Amino acid sequence: MTDDVIARRVFKIDGQQAECRFYKPQEDAGSFFCPVQIDWPEGTKNKRAGGVDEVQALLLGMMLAHTDLLAARNMDGRVIEWFDGQSLGLPVTPSIRDWDPDNHM
Repeated sequence: MTDDVIARRVFKIDGQQAECRFYKPQEDAGSFFCPVQIDWPEGTKNKRAGGVDEVQALLLGMMLAHTDLLAARNMDGRVIEWFDGQSLGLPVTPSIRDWDPDNHM
């Protein structure tokens, strides 16, 4: 799977560098799935987002990662930053847009 990384973003989580990786979406039974990994300080967590095509799977994978990061910030009190700012610069699900008010995506 390492060879299929198509995008990376490095955040700070509780003061530690943490990489988020998005992998090339793969077709499975007529849908596409984008694997996502986040290197949390306590270990790497793997998830995947599904869509009708590669573009939708990738966008939903980015929203999934963003939702996980914002939930950790807003519900667990974690300090999560990108370029020393509050906006994480990923697409955001409309229902939680207020969790990342500086984000214009």
